[in-house]
Amino acid sequence: MSGTKKFTQKVIDSNQLVVSGLQLFLDAHVFIWQNKLKRYLLISGFSFLILFSISIQALLHWIDLNETWITMWLLNQGSHYIKLSETELKYGVNGVFWLVRHSINANKDSFFTSIFLIIGTPYFSMISRKVHLLLATQPKRENLGWTAEIWRGIKLSISNSLKQFGLILIITGLSFIPVLSILTPLMTFVVLAYYNGILMMDYSLERNGFTIQESRVIYKQNKSLLFALGLGFMFILLIPVIGWFLAPTYALVGGALVYQKFIQVNANTSL
Repeated sequence: MSGTKKFTQKVIDSNQLVVSGLQLFLDAHVFIWQNKLKRYLLISGFSFLILFSISIQALLHWIDLNETWITMWLLNQGSHYIKLSETELKYGVNGVFWLVRHSINANKDSFFTSIFLIIGTPYFSMISRKVHLLLATQPKRENLGWTAEIWRGIKLSISNSLKQFGLILIITGLSFIPVLSILTPLMTFVVLAYYNGILMMDYSLERNGFTIQESRVIYKQNKSLLFALGLGFMFILLIPVIGWFLAPTYALVGGALVYQKFIQVNANTSL
């Protein structure tokens, strides 16, 4: 098979996986209504509303309060390694702070989602447990327990948030290049969809006894499914207000269904 045909087939396979993954959100809707999980939509929705009103402004306020001492520390450290005057270094540091503020203001929803996914880890873990019991899937081994599960979720959320933040900073910098500025919104959306898909899936993997190392193997083997899961999460989240109530629970249930329908057999036999 030629390189062009291989590429075309890969695109077709990826499209089919994405469509199948997005279809799972309709299945998640049926699952939530049949199993009387609607009240949890209210919990996540009102939590979104409260946190959104304070989190971004609190983050920007924290940056303002700490900019001076961070700048001085960076100037002291940088002067030993970078042969520039203090004024030039200060301009550079101020430029970085401006880029950070601009990135946060331009991607408020994205940064807020990252904050919510960290703070909401106990809630997500609780929903994962309920869905797991309803699906009655057989784990490959016992999971680590609720406390360890929450800690794993927090660590993964923080790690993904830092990776997203770094990539968004790079993308924001690229947005000032005229030609690339057209593509940067799409690039940001793809990054967020993939990493959110990982997080929504990881609760099901941990719930079914997979270690972090084993989960990483599954991430690499199922990138299209993870992207589809995160894409559905992002699309629902774009719905004003209503999306905040629906997206987290729908994505968690969707992640459990993705695991059950696409990953469970292959994962248990290949690891």
